[in-house]
Amino acid sequence: MKPWYQIPIVDNNEKLISIPNEIDFIEPHPYLALGAPYKSRGRIWSLREGVVSRLVRANNYLKSIQNNYSLILYDSWRPIEVQSYMFYLAFESECKKRGLEFQSNKIDSYPEIIKEVEKFWAYPSFDEKCPPPHTTGGAIDLAIADSSGNLIDMGCDIDYMDISASPEFYKDRNSKESMIWDDRRNLLKQVMLKFEFVQHPNEWWHFSYGDQLWAWTNQIRKAIYGKAVGN
Repeated sequence: MKPWYQIPIVDNNEKLISIPNEIDFIEPHPYLALGAPYKSRGRIWSLREGVVSRLVRANNYLKSIQNNYSLILYDSWRPIEVQSYMFYLAFESECKKRGLEFQSNKIDSYPEIIKEVEKFWAYPSFDEKCPPPHTTGGAIDLAIADSSGNLIDMGCDIDYMDISASPEFYKDRNSKESMIWDDRRNLLKQVMLKFEFVQHPNEWWHFSYGDQLWAWTNQIRKAIYGKAVGN
């Protein structure tokens, strides 16, 4: 089977819509706080119509089985300019870890760093045939919050570029904390998969519907969401 980013896209032209207030968001938006270049703050919390519908149902289902829990959003639709900003920020961070000087015009000189960063951040491609997942409006980063609105501990933070971010990292580990974190990650996965989302293989927090990764995971020939442009 071809790689996920080569799956053809036939966009169903669903609109980007605002995520309703019944879903909790992290405020201020984490990337806006880092200086990401959003052109319209009113579009920060947006997703495709079909994704919003499934997200609302997933949140209601989680509350029905764990009444002290709810979903909380970390990121949703991401303009390509923001994707580029965050990709290069992550690349710079990885360079610093390795004691290297960051030069944005020379990233091709460090293919091993690009490969590491791309485990967590899709390259900000402008190619309509392989848009970064978040630019489609079909991908979402989220966690679980307790009844006070605080994120519950999942074993590592969202966007932590490390193997411990893998959804099953704590599986079969015997410490009490590891078992709690594994149970919580499994709960989030169970809830999201019930409503037809798929999970990113390297990130416990990333789920999508309708994009190329979703089609690839489900062995569907075509994705239904391409790059979405906000107003």
